[in-house]
Amino acid sequence: MEAENRKLVTPVGALIDVCICGGVFLFFFFVVIPSHVPFYDPFWKNLFTAYTSAVMSGFAWLALCLFRVTRVDYCRAKKEAKSA
Repeated sequence: MEAENRKLVTPVGALIDVCICGGVFLFFFFVVIPSHVPFYDPFWKNLFTAYTSAVMSGFAWLALCLFRVTRVDYCRAKKEAKSA
């Protein structure tokens, strides 16, 4: 029962997720996306690059959250199977 009371997401885990998503945003904003945006005006190119990078960072955040919850559930089930 003790394992069931443990939080799925801790403040430290959330901070790690935010840092990783920030890194993903910067990677997409500066490395991947700019060459694929078909604008010549720097303002519009940066605007659409930022928008696309934000969407990709959102997907990374969702994937990190799903991975974290799945890992905690797996560890709980593994611990429960050992004790049974």
